[in-house]
Amino acid sequence: MNTPHDDDRAALQAQAQDWLVRLTSGRATTVDAQDFKRWCAQSPLHAQAMAEMTRVWDVARPAAEAVAQRMRVAQPPRASVIARARHPNRRYILGAALAAGAAAFVVVRPPGRLWPALSDMTADYSTGTGEQRQVVLNDAVVVEMNTQTSFNLSHGAEGDAATLDLLSGEAQVLLDASRAAPFTMTVGGGRLVAAAASRFNVRATGPEVCVTCMAGSVELNYGTRVLVAREAEQISYGRRGAEVARAPDLSTVNAWRERVLVFNDTPLAAVVDEINRYRPGRLIVTNAELGRRKVQARLRFEQLARIENLIGASYGAKVTTLPAGIVLLG
Repeated sequence: MNTPHDDDRAALQAQAQDWLVRLTSGRATTVDAQDFKRWCAQSPLHAQAMAEMTRVWDVARPAAEAVAQRMRVAQPPRASVIARARHPNRRYILGAALAAGAAAFVVVRPPGRLWPALSDMTADYSTGTGEQRQVVLNDAVVVEMNTQTSFNLSHGAEGDAATLDLLSGEAQVLLDASRAAPFTMTVGGGRLVAAAASRFNVRATGPEVCVTCMAGSVELNYGTRVLVAREAEQISYGRRGAEVARAPDLSTVNAWRERVLVFNDTPLAAVVDEINRYRPGRLIVTNAELGRRKVQARLRFEQLARIENLIGASYGAKVTTLPAGIVLLG
């Protein structure tokens, strides 16, 4: 039988878990940050519960990342790899096993992408935070994957080209001129079809999908609509519909392949959201006025590890470091 002390301790641990999830959700506000500080200051037991919960996350993160590494398609750690057929039941079996585990919550719904989600672990190909990867398929297709990106390959009838299903993230597809059949990709409820010698960038990091055509052409089938983007054009689609427009700047879209992030008059809140995709932990802007400040910057990936110091010095932001790699900017 649990004692009152045990019940109080369990309640504090549950509250600490809720706080960690809220702070790493990407939707934390200034009020949340202030409330969290007050919660931690209520008693030494509150602070202890938060420290213990953070240790759980710290242990779970490398374990989950190790599982993700083992569960990827067996490939040597080199820049280019050749795609292989997957076992048809692998994702189902692994998913069932993980879902049945006691730690399913931290695997299936990791707070703030502090470690790989279940969909990343069971994908045919995936990249972790800050990782980039090139995959060479065996039908004259090169897929360059950006950070936090995962996709599956589905094979139809024998002899048919595989369809790439982008689950999340960002990738650039390069089709060789020798390719005979059109290339097909599904993402965000849309179906993309591109011919030989085409090159296009697909970004699916939120509710909207953005497809930028670098060369050749890309056709989108989305609901009842069919749209075509040609060189230097973009297709955006999602809940607000679909449209074609001129790409604002191809060099900006392409910058991640050079391990660079480019921001042109971008609100700091949006800059922080993008930076969070490339570094461990999570930066959280807790001051709405600070979040609206415009940023003009060109940042190399190597600068992102301690970017909070640069933001603090450049914008006069107060930097508060919390456990689990969480940094508040206010």
